This record gives sequence, structure tokens and C-alpha cells, in this order.
Amino acid sequence: MKDKRISRRQFLERSGMASVGLMFFPFVGCGKEIPEDEKPTPDTPDAVVRVGDVLPNWQEGYLDIHAINTGRGESTFYILPDSTTMLVDVAGSLLSTTDAIPPTDAKPSRAITSGQVIVNYVSHFMKGVNDRLNYLMLTHWDPDHMGNYSTDTPLSESGDFRINGITEIGTKLRFEKMIDRDYPVYNYPNTSTAASAKANYRKFTEWAKTAYGAVIEKFDVGKTDQIVLKKAPSKYTGFQVRNIMGNGWAWTGSGTESVNTLPDNVAEVVAASPDENIFSLAFYLTYGKFKYYAGGDLQYNGKSTYAWKDVEAPVTKVMTAVDVMKANHHGTSNCNGEAFLKKLSPSVVICHTWRDVQPNPDTIGRMYAANAGCKIFTTNMTDANKTRLSAYLSKFYGTQGHIVVRVEPQGLKYTIYVLDDTNEEYKINKIFGPYSCN
Repeated sequence: MKDKRISRRQFLERSGMASVGLMFFPFVGCGKEIPEDEKPTPDTPDAVVRVGDVLPNWQEGYLDIHAINTGRGESTFYILPDSTTMLVDVAGSLLSTTDAIPPTDAKPSRAITSGQVIVNYVSHFMKGVNDRLNYLMLTHWDPDHMGNYSTDTPLSESGDFRINGITEIGTKLRFEKMIDRDYPVYNYPNTSTAASAKANYRKFTEWAKTAYGAVIEKFDVGKTDQIVLKKAPSKYTGFQVRNIMGNGWAWTGSGTESVNTLPDNVAEVVAASPDENIFSLAFYLTYGKFKYYAGGDLQYNGKSTYAWKDVEAPVTKVMTAVDVMKANHHGTSNCNGEAFLKKLSPSVVICHTWRDVQPNPDTIGRMYAANAGCKIFTTNMTDANKTRLSAYLSKFYGTQGHIVVRVEPQGLKYTIYVLDDTNEEYKINKIFGPYSCN
């Protein structure tokens, strides 16, 4: 195989930046692209960033997407090209290891709450970049995305709400805008989510509005002006976030138009006992040539009885091929369907796995059927599921750790890093790329 590695000096010379000097340009996304017919092995770029290094800080013009692993759910941190920051979901499941479908090991340990792990992670990578979260998004009200409500968790200093998951983040990191699926009503459609959890969350949002002027909004499906660059939007005109699905509403693909995919009769919806997952928020992010999709826990459970429960179908109609996608619903069963994956044809799939059944072998099979060269990463993997996935396991690019996608300026290339999740040093275990954007 031809070695495509180049030195930092060569990169700077090619980029016209040789005069910048090493001390002023700590990150360069160089690497060796791996042929699809070879088993993936981590690359160690020459004199740039090596396995064992602490991941270098974000630099202006780059787009960073961090899949944070706590072993207790899902959370993704974004640093946008102008230093605007966004955190989507805050893992906080309190599920016992004795559960019938047990969680994976907590990372770095159960001695620290998942909320604090995320606070520490975000604070580390946000230092010197931004002093707050510009956006905090909650895709839906499930414990592995928002945190459990429990009387065993501590009260906030105000005494108004319990702290875990998203409520812990909000008391330790200031945010400007919270976006959820149903503000300010929080009662449609009703799901199995505990009323106490919703009430606790509502008390938290009211506190944040008073404590530091946070704005709370409902996800506005179809729009491209709800999540925008806050610092230098005119400098990065190739960046956009399109809201494509939320609370049963879907973007039609025309302008900012959206349509309700649920039955008009509310009683009919409630009678069908809908799962909270199908009301998840989904968005499509583009930066130059780079294309990315994330859709919470969207799935198609029950579609044979209720066609409207297939909420991947309306997304499929408006999506296009992407470079990277966050797998719907942790890559478990009854999600990431054949038509959906064929339309997105992802080059990279990131599965935020945290329970024994994630990811599902059939789901993984559909991913490879849609794109045989797909590079799949998971944040966790139980020993039992390694056995179930034995036919695919050797093809995976990473099965444990925080996963970082770092997109180069103008969205031309991206590199993927797998970080050690056994401590909070954020050292690199694996490096892949750079890969050219589609």
C-alpha cells in the first residue's frame, strides 16, 4: 500500500501556512486513508497527531462532533466553525446492571454521575473556545437522553428540581437556548414518559430562564434559522442546520414547509400507545461538502399496524447521501430501515450504544447492504453482543470510547478519532482518515 502520510511542514507548505509555525497551529488533520477491502487499522500521522496524544483543541474553521460515552445513554457535543457550541441530549440513565437488558459499564466509573462526566468533557474542549453552550437540545424525554428523575438524586440549590442528566448540565454550564419537542405545552402527544420526569424538567427550564436568562423554544421543523452560527455567520456561509423531524412533524422538502405525519385525531394517537422515540428531533447539518444526519431515537416500531409509526419514512423522502450519520436509536432493532439507509448511504455510522442489545446484527447488516464500505463505530460493546455480532465485528472501526469527527475548514475532509473513555485525559486510541467528503 502506498504511504500517503505527510509531515506537518509539508502540510503547512501545501496550505500556504508554513510561516504560521508549529506553536500556532496545534492541529492538522492528516492521515492515511484506508482501502475498504482491508481490515481497519489506526493510522499514526507523521509529526502531526499520534495515538497516545491528548486530542488537540478545536481551531477556528473546523467543525467538531463529539460522541461522548458515559455508558449510560447518549450525548453529542458540537463545536461549530465559528466557535458556536451545541450539546444534544445528556445521558443520565440509572438503569441497574441487573436489568434484564443490562447497560454497559459506566465510564469512567459509577463513582461519577454521567452528567458530571459530560460537564467535564464539554468544559475541557470548550475552554478558550466559548464560555457557554449556545444551544442545548433535548431530542425526546427518555432517561438515556435527558436523565432519570429519582428522589434519590440531589435537589438543586434552589430546591425546585432534582439534578440528573440535563438538569445537572444546566446547573453547571450556562446555556443560551434550550430546544425541545413540545415547549411550552409538554402534553402532546402523551407517551409513557413519567409525569414526574416532565414536571421536574419543566421546573428546571423555568429556573434557567430566571437564573441566567435562558431562552426555551420548541423545535421548529423545516427551519434553517433556529440553529445558526452565533459568532461569525457571514464567514462560513456554507454551514447550515435544517430541522427535518420533530414531535411527529416532518419537513416536506419544499422551502420551510412542514406537515404533521400523525393522525389528526389526538385520541387515535394516544390509543395507539406511541413510544416516546418516534417524537424525536432530527436535523441535517451541512458544512461545505460535508453532510451529517442525527435523529435521536427515530424508529419504525409498530408500522405494520399503524403506518404513521414509521417516522423514518418521511425523513427518507427529504434526505440525501451523507458522509456521517448518528445511528437512529443506538443501532438497535426496528430502526435504520433498508429504504432509509439506502437513501442516506452513509460513509460513516456512529452508534451511541449503551445496552446489551445495541447494536443489533440485522441493523448492522442493513448498514453494510446500503454501503458495503461503511465505517461503523460504537461507543460501547458488551461481550455478549460481540458474540452476536461476530460476523461483523472484525469490520468495525472502533467499538469502545468517545468518538470525535473533526471536519476541516470548508468541509472538504474529515478525520475520526477514538478517545480513551477509562479516564478524563482524552487521549487518542485510534485515528482514521482524513477522508474526502462526498
